[in-house]
Amino acid sequence: MSFSWLLLLLSALALLAPLPIFYSRKRCFRSLHQLDIERRNGSRWDMLVQVFRFSGHWVELIRGLLASFCIRETIDDLRTVSQLYASHAAWARLVLPLMLATLSAILIAVLFRYPGKSIAPVAFVAATLLALVPPQVAVPALLLAGACAFQLHSLNLFFAILAPTLALLGLLLDRLLWPSVAGAVLAITPLAIAFFRHNELVIPVRRARGGG
Repeated sequence: MSFSWLLLLLSALALLAPLPIFYSRKRCFRSLHQLDIERRNGSRWDMLVQVFRFSGHWVELIRGLLASFCIRETIDDLRTVSQLYASHAAWARLVLPLMLATLSAILIAVLFRYPGKSIAPVAFVAATLLALVPPQVAVPALLLAGACAFQLHSLNLFFAILAPTLALLGLLLDRLLWPSVAGAVLAITPLAIAFFRHNELVIPVRRARGGG
């Protein structure tokens, strides 16, 4: 097996691995609304600091970026063994890792066992989209969804806005629609599973200083 094929395999496994299911159940899991209430007289910056102090978000961000980038760059080796793939490589090199990321999001939602709660893989989804969806589509969609979610304290809103915005911007701005559609499927997956399981979307955070 050549190095590029080995890198492709390892990157695919890294992208697929549902790492958040291994978070300690002693960790705080909060919705944005709960975090807003708990900060009391603190600033919104304090709330962001509490979120970003949890190293798992950075791990997920790096996992999504690096694994997606490596797959995108190495998957082109398939052109040498498949003429069918060669004719579709322009979109397949982006859509295939997005499908793996979607499967990872499904595994996170299904395997994470916490009564009434589902982890919202915000960092992982955002990183994967930035690596695989054209920036003119991914960046404004993420900014809009993030701003609305933060302003209205709703993780549900982040995914609910992100998915259709990706599809719409992909239709308008990208000559290859499939990557944006695959990105929209990834974005809506955590929300859809949480809805059908009647779970609340939450994110893991570090306990606030002096908090219980």
